[in-house]
Amino acid sequence: MFPTSIVDLSHPLQSGMTCYPGDPGFSIRCSCNSPISDAPPMVITVHELTCSTHTGTHVDTPFHFFHGGAKLSDIPLERFVGRAVVLDVRHAAHPRKKIGWADVDIECNSAGLRQIGPRSEGKVEIVLLWTGWDTHWDTPTYFAHPYFAREVAERLRDMGVGMVGLDTLNPDETPADASEGGGPGDGFGGHEVLLGAGRLICENLRGLGTLAGDSVSEAWVSIVPLLISGSDGSPVRAYGWRQVKA
Repeated sequence: MFPTSIVDLSHPLQSGMTCYPGDPGFSIRCSCNSPISDAPPMVITVHELTCSTHTGTHVDTPFHFFHGGAKLSDIPLERFVGRAVVLDVRHAAHPRKKIGWADVDIECNSAGLRQIGPRSEGKVEIVLLWTGWDTHWDTPTYFAHPYFAREVAERLRDMGVGMVGLDTLNPDETPADASEGGGPGDGFGGHEVLLGAGRLICENLRGLGTLAGDSVSEAWVSIVPLLISGSDGSPVRAYGWRQVKA
């Protein structure tokens, strides 16, 4: 059944927007603005976009960290759409704080955790980690986001998760300036564990709380990337919908 209400989970792409430190920024410029002389007021308009494959709300594929990993064009479309579980970790979301499994495995998440598993077993493969940090988007505070312990990625991998989405810049710690300091001080545990196991990561989501709550019986998401041949990732237009309990 087609959803009656769709929730936008993506940040808009615009000049000057937040990007991972050291990555190319996003820009848009008009490359063609040509009036059609015999058909005023018609004008042919074309814009040129410049961005990285990890701009805004986007998907990471295994190829992002592993040369032998699956590239975007290798991954079946159905991996990007499906039922989703939202795990609430807002209580543990503080600047540059590591969120451990004990912060995830709490009473309010117990029902969701029981649903996680392989789709082939009728379970839910897409897990969304709700920190609430999207409220800091396009501010300096966004870079000081909480991040997840390696154990969280390991637990979710072992449970059969296919994609982990989150409303921060990174599941791992983001340095203040990656272009000067290299990688994060606490490593790339989340990326290594999930992408190394062939799983997917979606970063910079927003509004995850709209898919959570006692009244929600089921949530679905579409996190479909551009079909870029040979790519390590892509911006997405993520959206979700939910079924409310009768």
